[in-house]
Amino acid sequence: MKHSISSLEKTALAICLTVALIAVVLPNLMTEQVQPMISKALAHIGSGFFLLINFLLFAVIILAFSPLGTRKIGGENARIEYSNFGWFAMLFAAGMGSGLVFWGVAEPALHSLSPPLKQSLYPDRLASSLALTLVNWGAHAWALYAVFAIVLGGLTQYSGKSGDMCAPVMSAIGNKVDKQGQLTLCFVVKLIAVFAIFFGVVGTIANSTLLISKGVELELNITSPALIGSLIVGVLFIIYTVSAKFGIRRGVQSLSIFNVILAFTLLIWLLCVVPIAPIIQIALDGTGYYIQLLVTGTWQFDSQLNNSDWANRWTYNYYFWWLAWGPFVGVFLARISQGRAVWQFVLAVVCIPTVVTIIWFSAFSGAAIEWDKLNQSGILLAIKDDYSQGLFVFFHQLGWQGTVFIWASLLLLLVFVATSADSAILVIKQLVERENSQGITLYAWCLALFLCSYVLLLQHDELLNRSVAILGALPFLIIFILQLVGFLKEFVRDLCK
Repeated sequence: MKHSISSLEKTALAICLTVALIAVVLPNLMTEQVQPMISKALAHIGSGFFLLINFLLFAVIILAFSPLGTRKIGGENARIEYSNFGWFAMLFAAGMGSGLVFWGVAEPALHSLSPPLKQSLYPDRLASSLALTLVNWGAHAWALYAVFAIVLGGLTQYSGKSGDMCAPVMSAIGNKVDKQGQLTLCFVVKLIAVFAIFFGVVGTIANSTLLISKGVELELNITSPALIGSLIVGVLFIIYTVSAKFGIRRGVQSLSIFNVILAFTLLIWLLCVVPIAPIIQIALDGTGYYIQLLVTGTWQFDSQLNNSDWANRWTYNYYFWWLAWGPFVGVFLARISQGRAVWQFVLAVVCIPTVVTIIWFSAFSGAAIEWDKLNQSGILLAIKDDYSQGLFVFFHQLGWQGTVFIWASLLLLLVFVATSADSAILVIKQLVERENSQGITLYAWCLALFLCSYVLLLQHDELLNRSVAILGALPFLIIFILQLVGFLKEFVRDLCK
């Protein structure tokens, strides 16, 4: 059997490595040209995209109760492959586990210092900061992932096989192009999807490495961030390469289960150490404001903010990051959710992770803010100065248990990033490799991810990391809209048959 590399794979690897090379040779080009260009794009299309996600959130919930709700991901003959716990662990780890660790303390605390929401509408500073964080990390983000998986889940007679990135696009354009045009279009769709996936994960690896590096520096009193960052990216490379080589069941699932157990152990232990009453109060008040935002505020989001430009830097930036992750998380979820009914899938992918997100942010940020208020320990001042150190400054207040929390959090973040990377690599290979390929380029993709992440890490710029992460999402937005149109056509056609 020949071990050939497809032209799509060659092109995709070449583009990704070329962008990394440009970043090395012309680093100012990224910070002075590309980053402002992305910011301008967000300012023009961010609010419109945000409204689209609002519609999709409510649409996916309605879909769960529609005639499609009883259908199975992967088709009626699909069978469940993974246990409920293993399935949930994989979808949560692939979706955004690393982000919860990175921002668990920092984001609500940072917003509470200078509330972006108008206090005339949301007078409680802590509750409004949590609610706004949940807008960025809650149901909207998970609904976007769910929509991707449903669109690519092979649910209708005309959808093509599960995970087919091109079928909904072909359905949207109908018979407007000939056979050769369809092949070319499919090539472009997959190429842009790979580009979005690759750089979405690259930005995440670079961002998470900044936090891990900061923690190691503070704990070991080492002042060599470049060396520490290099070692961390190298360790990540080894973990996600081995995991990807072992595949989903032995690699990705095993890491995901380990990490979810570690995450909940850390959460429960923290709740046993800090006062729980303030956390419950912040959770209840913040959830109340969050529901208010979901029902009314997010439909006129700019009017809820003291400065509408804030949304471009935070909420809209996040949402395009989720869009960049959408192709790989969607394909991955469609792959591991075979045999699950749509209603069960929506419950597990949208509702349960949103509840976990509320609990996580309430516990970590609520505990840190309350501790700082009672003890004047400087946590909020440290976050204002450098939000990447907030987690560690807080844990340092907790004695020996805080030391355990710090190292457990760093391990948690490391493995969460690795599970996102290995899932992305497996999806990229599914998109680009030939049928007779034996995975000979798995190591090439792992190495490319390592090199690009390392190049970005050297810039030591969190905002740049976020900009790179959404670099591929902007062109992919057109494909996503076509996929939605195609899926709706298939769904209507299937119901009318």
